[in-house]
Amino acid sequence: MNNRMNKRYAAEFVGTFVIVFAPVALSATSRSPGGDGSLLSAALVSGLAVLSMIYSLGPISAAHFNPAVTLGFAVAGKFPWKFAPKYWAAQFLGAIFAAGFVALLYGSGAGIHVPANPGSFIRNFGTEVLISFLLMLVIIAVATDKRVSSAVPALAIGFTVVVGVMIGGPVTGGSMNPARSFGPALFAGGSALSNYWLYLIAPCIGAVLAALSYEFMRIDTHQATGAPNELLEALDDIDHPQPNSEEQ
Repeated sequence: MNNRMNKRYAAEFVGTFVIVFAPVALSATSRSPGGDGSLLSAALVSGLAVLSMIYSLGPISAAHFNPAVTLGFAVAGKFPWKFAPKYWAAQFLGAIFAAGFVALLYGSGAGIHVPANPGSFIRNFGTEVLISFLLMLVIIAVATDKRVSSAVPALAIGFTVVVGVMIGGPVTGGSMNPARSFGPALFAGGSALSNYWLYLIAPCIGAVLAALSYEFMRIDTHQATGAPNELLEALDDIDHPQPNSEEQ
């Protein structure tokens, strides 16, 4: 079991690294001649990076890549709390390494999230809560229903990230992910760090509300599964070990 979990932690690290590196590197290279710093490009790069990592690493770790998503799954009972701290650690480390590589290659200060108008608390906080709610609602819907085709989650989630960045970009940067915002803020400092509380608290609230809302609306509970799908069953094997159990 420990070996399998270590592989899941590694997948969370790599996946988060990629989904943070892609938009932050785009922001950095947009300063160069021929670079593209448009909102549409940022949204597409963010969404496509998420989409590709879900296809690549989803079968290993369920592709959380976001501390707020892990929290939402745990609150909804779809992910064991005992593994959440290490998922969070892997995600934040992946984001820090990604932002560090961008800073090393192109200089620090790229890809930071700072509200366009720091004084508009309700608008800023509400925007991050709502776009995070939308993202988590889609994630838990497509990731925890056995009837959903394996081809669907990456597309649905990736396009939802595009929508979230397009909506939230002009207001807060469209984070939806505490790790995504933390990595660049750590290297940039200043207002990026002082405003980080927004990108930590609001996405977590949005994700928890979405997860609880979906569980309230879920009708066919017998079709529900965990994220990763087999992890809850694996824990049951640990609590009630069977001879030659695959997870032992």
